Amino acid sequence: MATPRLFRLKSEVIAKPAGEQALHAPVARIWVETGVDHLDQPYDYLVPEEFSSRVSVGIRVQIPFSHNEVEGIVISRHVSAYTGAKLKSITKVLSNFPVATSASLKLYERVAAHFASSTGDVLRSAIPPRVASVEKGRTQLPPTTGKVKKSKQRIEFLALAPYISPLNQLVTHINLESGSTLVIVPDERDQFSLAALWNDKYAGHKAILLGSSLSRSERYANYLDAISVPNRLVIGTRSAIFAPVVNLASIIVYIESSPDYFDPRSPGWNVGDVARMRASDEALDLLFLSYVPSLVVAREIDHRRIKYIHESHRLSVRALTPLPAQLLPERIFQPVRDAIKKGPVLFLVSRKGYASALICGQCRNFALCACGGRIKIVAGNKPPQCSHCAQEFPLWRCAWCKSDKQYAAGRGIDRASEEIGRAFPNIPIISSSGDSIKDEISDDKSIVVATPGAQPIAKNGYSAIVILNALAFFSHDDLAAGERAREMLFETSALVRNDGQIIIAIDDAHPIVGAITQWNPATMIQRELRERAELGLPPFEKSAYIRVSSQEATQLVSGLRSSITSGRLNSTVSILGPVELGNSESKIILRFKDEDHESTANFLRELQRKRGIARKPLLYIRITPYSLA
Repeated sequence: MATPRLFRLKSEVIAKPAGEQALHAPVARIWVETGVDHLDQPYDYLVPEEFSSRVSVGIRVQIPFSHNEVEGIVISRHVSAYTGAKLKSITKVLSNFPVATSASLKLYERVAAHFASSTGDVLRSAIPPRVASVEKGRTQLPPTTGKVKKSKQRIEFLALAPYISPLNQLVTHINLESGSTLVIVPDERDQFSLAALWNDKYAGHKAILLGSSLSRSERYANYLDAISVPNRLVIGTRSAIFAPVVNLASIIVYIESSPDYFDPRSPGWNVGDVARMRASDEALDLLFLSYVPSLVVAREIDHRRIKYIHESHRLSVRALTPLPAQLLPERIFQPVRDAIKKGPVLFLVSRKGYASALICGQCRNFALCACGGRIKIVAGNKPPQCSHCAQEFPLWRCAWCKSDKQYAAGRGIDRASEEIGRAFPNIPIISSSGDSIKDEISDDKSIVVATPGAQPIAKNGYSAIVILNALAFFSHDDLAAGERAREMLFETSALVRNDGQIIIAIDDAHPIVGAITQWNPATMIQRELRERAELGLPPFEKSAYIRVSSQEATQLVSGLRSSITSGRLNSTVSILGPVELGNSESKIILRFKDEDHESTANFLRELQRKRGIARKPLLYIRITPYSLA
């Protein structure tokens, strides 16, 4: 007879009883961190009475969701639930420190809708991760929601002047008497420089820094300070635009056309649009501070929605037309020699590295590797190297004419420094680019060679500034090339001293010469705006960039055309593509008018949600991206 087996008891973990629900407003509406796009929405939960006094707007809580315990942020409290479904209870209050306000939560939702994304993605961009150790021993100061009193809202663009440090100009426009000020800067270099300048002048009101370069603890501590300590200056990089700064009165966006203001990750928002939303929703003053307005802002200035503030200046500018393949124009040598006697001279070159390509000096064909990659020159004392497979060619010969004569095309800063050093012997050469950026130099006689964004400040300004191959700055293949070039050339020219000279290696008929001379880019901007209006390009029409696998691209385009036919997409929306990008991906561009932005974004958002439900790969979607290239 078989021996009977013993019974096995099965254990099951059940949720701890929540106890009595709150007597006042027992339902909390919560944004739940699901990590799943199609579940991105608020959910209602019961508030246990033991947590009632601690559960308020912006508080982090732990709640049951599906079979897991996840984190959420309280949006609001209510007397009853939105639906009649049976509600679960909040499990735990994770922190007593609010990290959002009602206004900021509405902003996150609006940004998500505007950029066809999920609110969860915006929350992750806006609110830094919690660090429990930072909260220990910290006094709880809930965010103040009172509005700052002001006579009239100001939305302005201030054109920066030459000769004066741009950060010094920025500081003069910060006024903490009417409330806190939030300053957004492109990168950490500007952030730390501005903070040092401010703290030296106002040691008793030190700036609060927000940015990804800080440690997690420091970033979270500073974030809590920003939303609780009134009348402070908050300086941050891109994501700080969302910070619910206490009694905020004004936002300043420094160098507003910078590409660093466009978030490369999902949801792809940009600082300019978010700043305008905040200024509108919260009645804040908004100041754009830059040398040249972007085309989006320029159009707003034309429509008198932004006030343009500009001072007239006249600079000494000389244009020298270089011959083909010539780095230094023939007539440049004497003006530079004269300028060096008075102080440092800055040379701006468009590329880093040595040379982006090798060309045969005999037949002028590009040198190619067997793998198909272009051969480049990485340094003057090293053999040419393939840009793809890194194979070296110490005994290179042209595959066409068999000549071994080499010519460096697309010369970078390293090659330029060599040629400049030979042209001006016995003068110290200072290089500033890449990982070796100089912030400031003395007034000693020297030549500084720098790439865009790495120009050091001369103590009393440069006696001359030379912009080599200026046309290269306008020659990129994306739509933003013109406004990026204008900002860079104006920014560099502003470093000259008031009796110095600017030498530009470009044809003297190019409009940038007159624009810098008169310190007024209006003619160039107006011409480009007219051209774009005729062609229906941004900012007169908006675009959505979609990236999808090449296998699915044709089917997706067919579906989009069907949506236009059926009326789910407006009939004015046009579809470009698909275009192969390589790596088995293709891009599709949707073009639409301003008035169709909301409906198009809603359509794309719903498309993503349905793909998530069907477990299809999510599309890469960018509304009004920096570049369509």
